Amino acid sequence: MFPTGACALDRTSFVPLYYQLQELLKQQIESGTWRPGDMLPSEPQLARHLGVSRVVVRQALAILEDDHQIHRVRGRGTFVAPPKRAFRAGGLSRQLGSSDAGDRVLILDVGAPTVERSIRERLDVAEGEDVLRVTSLLTLDQTALAIAYSFFRRVDARWLEERLHVGRHLPEDLSLSDHGVALGRSHVSIETSQCGQFEADRFGVPHRTPVFLVLCTEYRTTASGDRPFEVARVEYRGDVVQLRLDTGADRSAGLEAVVGPVEPDRRPSVSPRGPAGP
Repeated sequence: MFPTGACALDRTSFVPLYYQLQELLKQQIESGTWRPGDMLPSEPQLARHLGVSRVVVRQALAILEDDHQIHRVRGRGTFVAPPKRAFRAGGLSRQLGSSDAGDRVLILDVGAPTVERSIRERLDVAEGEDVLRVTSLLTLDQTALAIAYSFFRRVDARWLEERLHVGRHLPEDLSLSDHGVALGRSHVSIETSQCGQFEADRFGVPHRTPVFLVLCTEYRTTASGDRPFEVARVEYRGDVVQLRLDTGADRSAGLEAVVGPVEPDRRPSVSPRGPAGP
């Protein structure tokens, strides 16, 4: 089956043909014309049908492959990839109570080190008050996606500290509501960065690979108003994660991480102990 509307490729446009073609193919995939697992026409077939060169087709397919819309199997062809999966992005507290958080979140480190002033100010903790830091690795389908450095006022998170164990996954029965915590608003900033050696080893990517750096403050709702509960610094792999923001009025809306499939040889081996952290 070929994409319809070949005339959609406008040869008078300043938009390159390869980019127009990848948009056309992407629309066919997202509309369900081609479904996950379907084999796409070959490069020569697409080139003949659309009246473009194989170079244009190859460039368009490369964009779709980088975006994990398709995957190529040597000797077999090009196939539509499984749909991307979405989950709520943010700190560790956003994972608590999720149905599959126990399978997704591995605890790398738990402690109460000295932390920088900016963390203390955002948590609104007094000088000399202990801050709990939890380093965790977020995975999906056995693929490492993000490393989170989460900070809590220690006195507010004793129950959390007691249940977390380095080298083990997040307990499935651990939830905020059981401890009287109701999350309210979040303050989130996003920037691009490069992963350090520790993160690169856990992600199974080269050192200094681009990452999305999400800095968030999660607020809990109290009788006197919202107050900081967690400050988190989360590094998401830039090669497989797309961040999507829902700005609706519904409080359940927010920042989502959308993830495509990852080749098996890019799945890392994980050692539990984390670095000193930020």
